[in-house]
Amino acid sequence: MICQANECEAIIPLCLASESTSVILAGDHLQMVQRFYSIEARALGFGRSLTERLDNLYHATQDTGGSRPVVRLRVNYRNHSRITEFLSSTLYGNKLISSSGQESEPCGLPPMNFYSVFGREVQDSNSTSLYNMLEVDEVVQRVKELCGCWPTLQWGSRDDKGVLVTAAYSDQVNSHDIFSN
Repeated sequence: MICQANECEAIIPLCLASESTSVILAGDHLQMVQRFYSIEARALGFGRSLTERLDNLYHATQDTGGSRPVVRLRVNYRNHSRITEFLSSTLYGNKLISSSGQESEPCGLPPMNFYSVFGREVQDSNSTSLYNMLEVDEVVQRVKELCGCWPTLQWGSRDDKGVLVTAAYSDQVNSHDIFSN
């Protein structure tokens, strides 16, 4: 069984697993998880991802002589090598390896940037999600900057439906039409 889903989707097949079931979780225990504001959810450990909780459980089992194997992949095939180097040095103890060669930097934009805004998270009365309008405005500005100098030779023609913008909260992305104007 391969789980590459959110926790609720992964729990159903995991509940059906027996002692003879092999489970492969595709994910990363160091990736960002949803924020929990519920005291009960936090007390139950849901502030950590399912992958992180299982990683801790299996490593604790190995430390006490158990035989549950944990295999970590070390070669990153997807990211620009500079992104992989950053992730390796900050999160993975310099153990990640980039398979990328010399990548170009389209439009002269570096492959990784950090921007900071202050703002305040607010919640629409018709939603359970939050958003920060200053963050929304910053993301819109950066996406428009990239779209304005889209490297057609390297990436092909731009299709706005093929551009993915992710954020911690769904309302953060849904609160503005990035491709208008």
